[in-house]
Amino acid sequence: MTSYLLFSSPACVPCQRMKPLIAQESITADVTVTDVVAPDDLFEVLAVTSVPTLMAMKDGREAGRLVGLLSQADLVEFFEETA
Repeated sequence: MTSYLLFSSPACVPCQRMKPLIAQESITADVTVTDVVAPDDLFEVLAVTSVPTLMAMKDGREAGRLVGLLSQADLVEFFEETA
């Protein structure tokens, strides 16, 4: 099963715009949102260098990654490809 991580920041405007897109009706994936104020060990381990970053994880390994604000269509395609 694929799990998803969204790294964002409360001060990041693109991050705040992406959250509702992920929540819209066409996306049924379970996404864990991590709002960070400062980078932590998880950022380093997963090599997250900017926000928003959306990662797909399968069997403990990265199965896909998107960085930056994306359209609803791009997000749906990402979820379909990584499911």
